[in-house]
Order: sequence, then structure tokens, then C-alpha cells
Amino acid sequence: MNRDFRFFWTGQVTSTFGSAFTVVALPLIAVRRLGASPAEMGLLVAAGTLPLLLFGLVLGMWVDRLPRRRPCLIGCDLLAAATIVCVAAGAVSGWLTVWGLGIAQFVLGLLSVITESAYFVHLRSLVREDEGVVRARARLQGGEHAGAVLGRALAGPAAAVAAVIPFAIDCASYLVSAVSLLLIRAPERRRPANHGRPSGWRELVAGLAVIYREGFLRRMMPFVVGQQIVAGMTVALCAPFVLNVLKVPTSMYGLAFVFLGLAAVAGSAAAGRLAGRVDARRLTVLAYAGVALSSLLLPFAGGALPVAMGLAAIGIGLPSFFGALANVGVTGFITVAVSEEKLGRTGIGLQLLSGAGLLAGAMVGGLAAQQLGIRPTLWLAAGISAATLLLLPPLLKERGREAEMQDSLSLA
Repeated sequence: MNRDFRFFWTGQVTSTFGSAFTVVALPLIAVRRLGASPAEMGLLVAAGTLPLLLFGLVLGMWVDRLPRRRPCLIGCDLLAAATIVCVAAGAVSGWLTVWGLGIAQFVLGLLSVITESAYFVHLRSLVREDEGVVRARARLQGGEHAGAVLGRALAGPAAAVAAVIPFAIDCASYLVSAVSLLLIRAPERRRPANHGRPSGWRELVAGLAVIYREGFLRRMMPFVVGQQIVAGMTVALCAPFVLNVLKVPTSMYGLAFVFLGLAAVAGSAAAGRLAGRVDARRLTVLAYAGVALSSLLLPFAGGALPVAMGLAAIGIGLPSFFGALANVGVTGFITVAVSEEKLGRTGIGLQLLSGAGLLAGAMVGGLAAQQLGIRPTLWLAAGISAATLLLLPPLLKERGREAEMQDSLSLA
């Protein structure tokens, strides 16, 4: 790990550590202090996803056209810190509302669209080789998940002491990330700005076009969207389920998510070892099968508090293990298959389709829970997850046919 990558790694991991406090604190405040209903929790999740659907394609094209991405990443860190300060001020003064949390989620989601598009391309400027990028991505992802583990473990007790503490920590973490980026010495490869070139629809939807033309990505997306619907339903109902149905105390709420982070760290470590040994497409498909199967577990959580917390932790965390494997597999595939000029827009395209599923799941989950109850709605999500498994076998068969064709060409 070279010096510049260490600074990049430090900034991203610290930012993830801080963001874990906000991720835990926001639903805690919404449920405990503001009395948010399941439908309102669905709206909060949707607010964080909406910027991707509204502006994702335009921002992806804009990021791809930037001559340098590092200043953009620094600016996003500073704006995110300012947003967190506003939320903290609202929590202290007492004027914070569910709508205020929704606005903050929208702004943070907008900034996330930009950073998610820019930071992976910037990582590629620090690690040149394709296989090195995959290993660096796995190491970075592992560090981020480790930071998230610690953040989630501490967020509940911090929020129980004072609602402002998690937001103060998150704000400081964004500032550390910005300083870390400033300390990177390696100059970015300056690309010529394309501002004078017209941005027609073909260029705007170039990322979606890449996904459509690349057969593996095109055939994978129905499964991914289905799983994102399940994830949206689960995320929207997770806090009400853990706090109101399982009766987990506020101070212990974050502990229910510690296994999520540990599982994600383990998945990233496993992905780092598998990088270069297992075909990225096969790794992705098998990992996604694990995501679908493990997503069936959460509705089973119940019983005495220790047992309920343990089952909930497994149901929440195990999909993250397989999700980390799948994320590295997809990253490795698109790194090789997609040109750098369209990499940002392709990433945004994948996020856009996934975000549509997440938003739909959050809205459906919140509204369904109002009518059916929280646990029955989680059972509905489990049924959808099981149904998506039917979409995976054709992907494995198609991979086998592609390998046979490549072998035939090499022999010829």
C-alpha cells in the first residue's frame, strides 16, 4: 500500500466510521424522538435514494468529464460536514422534524451519488494495474467495513448520552477525509475538459448503454433490482422492527448491527483472497445467491432479548458478507470490461437501476407495514428474495457457454 493510497484509505475509512454514527442515529431519532411511522421510515429511505434517480445520469456524465476528481471529492466532504452540522443544530434546538431528516437524507444522497461516481475512478489513478485495482478495492472495502463495525457499536451508546454526539463525530470524520485527500501527492492524470462538446442523450445514457450491451450485466440486473426491492423493504422496517417489535433498548440498538460490519469485513477479506483466482462473473453470481438465501432469515428473529438480538444480527449481517463478495466481483468485472471514459457513468447506471429497486422497496415496505404489520411485511420481503433465486441459474449457464466459446477461439 503506497503512501498516497494510505491517505486515500485513511480518509475513506474514517469517513465511513463517522457515517456509521449518522446511519444509526437518524432512525433512532426518527423512531424514538419523532415517533416516525413505518410509512415515514420508508419515505426517509426513499429521500436518500431519490437524488440518484433524479440526477444520477447527469452527474455521472459530469464526473466523467471532470479533468480532475480529487477537488470534487474534497468539496463533497465539506458540504456533507455542513449538512451534518445543520442536523445537529436541529437536534439541539428541538426544531428537527421527520421532514428535516428527509431533507438531510436527500442532500447526503446527492453528495453520495457524486462521490460514488468519482472515488473509484480516482482510486484507479492511484493503482494502475487492473488486478491491483481489484485488490486495492477489496482492501479499501475491508477497511470501510471495519470502520463501520466500530461506528455502529459506539453509535447507540453515544446517541443515548446525547443526540448531538453521533453527528459531531460524523462531521469530524468528513473533515479528516478532506484533509487526507489534500495530503495525496500523486498528481491526477489531467484529462481535457469536454465542456464544449454537446451532451446529447447518447452520451447521457452511455452508462446504461454499456450495461445493456454487456450481456452479463444486462442479464444480472433483474436479480439485482429484485434484491434491492428486498433491501429497501428491510432497511425501511429495520429500526421499527428492532426497536418496537423486538424491544431492543436504545443503548443496545447499534450492537444489533455489529455483526453486519464484521460479516462485511470478512466478505471483503475473502474477496481479496479470491481476486485473480476466481472469475469475477462466477464470484458475483455465487455471492448474489448467498445474498438472496441469507435475506430469508430476518423475520425469524424473536424470543428473549439476547436470542432476538442474535437472530436479528445474523439476519441483518449475513447478507452483507455475501454482498461484499458480490460488490468486489462486480467491481473487478467492470474495471476490465469498461473503458475509463465511461466507468463513472457505468457505475452510476448500476446505481440508478439498483436505486430504483431500493426506492420502490422502501415505499412498498413502509406502506405494507402500515396495513399488514412489520413482521408480515418482512416475510413478504423474504418471499420476494426467494423468488429472485430463479434468475441466477441462467447466468451460470451463460458463463459456461462464454467460456466454451473463448476456449474454442483460443484453440483456433
